[in-house]
Amino acid sequence: MTANVLQIIRRAKDPMAKTDVAAVSGLSLSAVSDHIERLLKENLIQVSNIGNSSGGRKPRLYTLNKDVGYIISVELGTSSVQVALTDFDCNILCYDRSPVNLSEGPETVLTYIYKMVEQLMLEHHISKSTVLGIGIGIPGPVEFASGLPISPPIMPGWDRYPIREFWSQYFDCPCYVDNDVNIMALGEHAKGLNFEIDNLIYIKIGTGIGAGIIYDGKLYRGSSGSAGDIGHFDVGADVNCWCGNTGCLEAVAGGKAIASKAKELALAGRSDFLLDIVEEKGGLTLKDIGLGIQRLDSLSVELIRDSGALIGRVLASLVNYSNPSLISIGGGVSEFGDIVLAAIRQGIYQRSLPLATRNLIINKSILGRKAGLIGGAFMTIDQLIINSTDDNAHTFFEPKAKLQ
Repeated sequence: MTANVLQIIRRAKDPMAKTDVAAVSGLSLSAVSDHIERLLKENLIQVSNIGNSSGGRKPRLYTLNKDVGYIISVELGTSSVQVALTDFDCNILCYDRSPVNLSEGPETVLTYIYKMVEQLMLEHHISKSTVLGIGIGIPGPVEFASGLPISPPIMPGWDRYPIREFWSQYFDCPCYVDNDVNIMALGEHAKGLNFEIDNLIYIKIGTGIGAGIIYDGKLYRGSSGSAGDIGHFDVGADVNCWCGNTGCLEAVAGGKAIASKAKELALAGRSDFLLDIVEEKGGLTLKDIGLGIQRLDSLSVELIRDSGALIGRVLASLVNYSNPSLISIGGGVSEFGDIVLAAIRQGIYQRSLPLATRNLIINKSILGRKAGLIGGAFMTIDQLIINSTDDNAHTFFEPKAKLQ
């Protein structure tokens, strides 16, 4: 139960008295006192301040000790990687971002990422002994229990690659791996929304399209970890997808598909603005489409609206099925602003039942590009706590040097 008490204190909005913890946990006050004393001894919580008293001694208020150690968080995308070191409360302390080429294979890419992390630690005088855990999000299906990528369509050579074992060469701490959209959903729920909404769907619209599902306050991964892979819903289009099927949502409405369609139509004379870029660079990227939207290029606006409308139609099915309170939109395409958001909203409202959308909020992600990094840290801390027990909590939570 010590781990449960730590979770309660960690997730609280404000510092908690022992009586508060007892009320939430259902434990007796004496049991709570025992657990809190242990957590204090292990340096996992600290006395925040002294509370008000209604009579008698003023109660001590307890909060998470965010300085107990560091977490390494990595969000690997289709063409770039973000790395960060956070404290034990998911606050990003240092950060870096760099282009990567997933087709170079796991050994090359992960070695490059390790060097990025190593450089950050060197610059900020962080020793490996203070790192408590590593969290990694990747753009493909992950068997969460083992941390293995399973046949990721856009990651050639990564199938069942032991990512955890790679990091164990350099760090003596646990490593956890999940799908990138799942960690984004965790970050948004925990730190963007402060746990205030228990049923939400986080949608990432980038090169691919995916969903992270928070159900009754917990991330829903499904039986093997593949829940939320909406990018491969069949939308009836005669377009080949890199997964090997035809008509997948992301093959029509994902960032790569949008850029490809934009190039085709620009060459057909639909956009002088985009044609100039094609002739200069030989192709188009999502950034080019975003620039086109800023310049009010009609083709750029049309393609983003069409993408948003199609995504909205697919999300309408999820809304009817799961009745979330919030849909949070993240990823590169979400940064195009109200154009894509309005199209998604219209697609959802047109095809969802009135009761399912009565209280539904559809907004852009609060955390934006940092959702994955914050979520990766949250996932890691969560797993460290979940995997500890009253008998062996020290396995994961040995007192270490305070943050420098």
